[in-house]
Amino acid sequence: MALILQLKPDLEEILTAQARERGLSLDQYVQRLLEQQLSPQAQHRALTLKEFEAALDSIAAHSDKIPELSAEALTREGIYRDHD
Repeated sequence: MALILQLKPDLEEILTAQARERGLSLDQYVQRLLEQQLSPQAQHRALTLKEFEAALDSIAAHSDKIPELSAEALTREGIYRDHD
């Protein structure tokens, strides 16, 4: 079945960017979103390699802004300094 959607330009831009991040066409991405929304089982499907890599890239996108912990923060004393 073919379905024609009239998307607002800003929504289309967001969906297109998300599809591109996952290595999918806009049609494929919207199809998957609908399947996930309608079927709870579909949410547990295995990711494709491109989707997995895109998810990892998304997680790591701003990791350069995370402050580094000092070596002392990783010691037992550093972790439990407020209590024994």
